Amino acid sequence: MDSVTQTIVNYIEQTDVTNREDLLSVARIAFLDYLASLAPAETEQAVQDLARFIETNGENVSKADKALYYGFASHYLDFDDAQANLAGHFSTVLYSALLAVLEPYDTWHDFLRAYIIGAELEGIIGSLINPAHRTQGWHSTGTVGVIGAAAAIGALRGLHGESLAQLLSLAATQSAGMFFQSGTDGKPLHAGLAARNGVWAYELLQHTSLKTSTKPFDPERGWFKIIGKTTVTSNDIASRWLAPGQLIDPGLWMKVHPYCSAAICGAEAAEVVAHRLYTSSSYVSKHNYLSPDTEEQDQCRLCTTPNFSLWDEIDRVTVHFPPGADAALRYTSPTTGREGQFSIEYIVYQVLAYGAVQDELFKIDIIDSSIRDYMSRIERVYDLPKVSQTERITKVTVILKNGDTFTETVNNPKGSPNNPLTMEDIRIKLGLTLKADQIDRIIEAFTHTDEVEPFLQTLRKEGVLHV
Repeated sequence: MDSVTQTIVNYIEQTDVTNREDLLSVARIAFLDYLASLAPAETEQAVQDLARFIETNGENVSKADKALYYGFASHYLDFDDAQANLAGHFSTVLYSALLAVLEPYDTWHDFLRAYIIGAELEGIIGSLINPAHRTQGWHSTGTVGVIGAAAAIGALRGLHGESLAQLLSLAATQSAGMFFQSGTDGKPLHAGLAARNGVWAYELLQHTSLKTSTKPFDPERGWFKIIGKTTVTSNDIASRWLAPGQLIDPGLWMKVHPYCSAAICGAEAAEVVAHRLYTSSSYVSKHNYLSPDTEEQDQCRLCTTPNFSLWDEIDRVTVHFPPGADAALRYTSPTTGREGQFSIEYIVYQVLAYGAVQDELFKIDIIDSSIRDYMSRIERVYDLPKVSQTERITKVTVILKNGDTFTETVNNPKGSPNNPLTMEDIRIKLGLTLKADQIDRIIEAFTHTDEVEPFLQTLRKEGVLHV
């Protein structure tokens, strides 16, 4: 075993989170957020098609295929959490893999410890290989996620020494996922395959005599050199491990709308600008417009009729980024709602037309040409100072045809690590799919059981976790 692999194996074996309530509390919220991202996707056609495909043997769905389904479904709407060091998504892969290998006797503590270990390894790897890995075109949810899944499974099932090194090795050799798939079903498939392959690697070790290299992270010719194009030492791992923890710093970004997290700051900035525009004295007097109260604003995502009178007065919109900060937002003129999840232009258009992002618009098959005409007035510029990999900031400027200018800058939007979602926010997110009494029963089971399995039984009764 090489020194880097040995260090990773040692930390997976020795990590104790008993006194790390800060990490455990984030892990709990992340699991509920994962479920709130999974549940609404289970009615999507592609998700149901995958479920039917893996259920060809009736009720006997393999653990690996369960992980594939959960990963694909929980990332399908791009509603799940993201992390800056990884430049990808933790929970969709880790919780999907852990759910697939769960045993009835597994406790919450062991389950969440395994998640924390997988997230820690993924975040550290991401900090060592990004931004080059991302800008080269890799999707780390797939490439790094499979390694995190293996680490989490190894931690949950108590693997040690060379067995754990072999599990990580089998996972590392399956690293895959390219970002050109964003805006298609290929992107959530990366999450599903990462979870599936982590489980499959574990099953290979458990049920076959197959032996693999125990030097997957060898500094001279291992994964970091080949995939990350960098040399990593044992100290690079040791100095970062749980110091204070990837779930704390840089932390998780959780979403209140299903689009790429790179757009969160811009979307919130656009919402602030839109509110100022709609309530400006000139707009109110010209259109006899009555500003919605707070309760109505909270319901904006349910609006169905756009207000194009504001767009008729807009000359141009500028979205300001630091250099390269919009790399994940690869569509400037999307043609489908799926592509629109990765387009700041489509998101800002929605906010200015409706007052808030409209989740249903990400499901449409074809974006009308008239909408694309509005989007053509939105330009991107890169005049904000460069920020660290763990920071995000976006400014939105709207200039009206009469010369009036409105602008807003956002760097800590709702759902960011410094402005995190609360339990009530998670309840609202669960409420997009489930009724209030269902949510009450789920939360009750989540907070009053020592073992995970009784909670999963409650989820199945409430119509979540279909396979």
